[in-house]
Amino acid sequence: RSRSQQSTMENQDSGVCYFPRDLSRGKHGGDVFCLQKFLKKKGYLAEKPSGYYAMKTEEAVAKWQASQAISPAKGYFGYSSRKNYAKKHGLPSPEKQEELERELDAQGVKKMCLDVCSEFRGVYVCETRCVMSESDKIHACRDACQASFSASCDRAYPTSAPGAAEDYESCMEYMQRTCMDTCKPYT
Repeated sequence: RSRSQQSTMENQDSGVCYFPRDLSRGKHGGDVFCLQKFLKKKGYLAEKPSGYYAMKTEEAVAKWQASQAISPAKGYFGYSSRKNYAKKHGLPSPEKQEELERELDAQGVKKMCLDVCSEFRGVYVCETRCVMSESDKIHACRDACQASFSASCDRAYPTSAPGAAEDYESCMEYMQRTCMDTCKPYT
């Protein structure tokens, strides 16, 4: 393997995040939790990840953006930030995924689709991701796993319930290992 292939594989196996949407103050979910874990690991966030994008997360994102020369560095984790993160971690870029989906749909090309389901406390959520090549199955699986896992945690532990924050955080802590195990067949 080449040095870049090894680096990409190491990054993919170290708990990378998939960001299908822009993130900003007030957002909540598994993608926010994953972003917070990344920011904490890199030293930009001192707080424990919660899955809620508040002022401290916004400030940490702004610091990370400044370190990556993303302008403006105001803490909004939008397209430029998602693209930078994907490139640095050897992931498909946001525009590549969107463009490929449109292209395949327009051509009527058959796609390979993966369903990944998660269940917590009787809450069952499935996500589907489709790809054209075998090599993209790992990304589709991890993206679908992150989305289904976090949606299950969101529904099983609503923020209005007593102790929900701690239960939600515990639920999300299992996401990385579970998704790696679930998607192992595609590596």
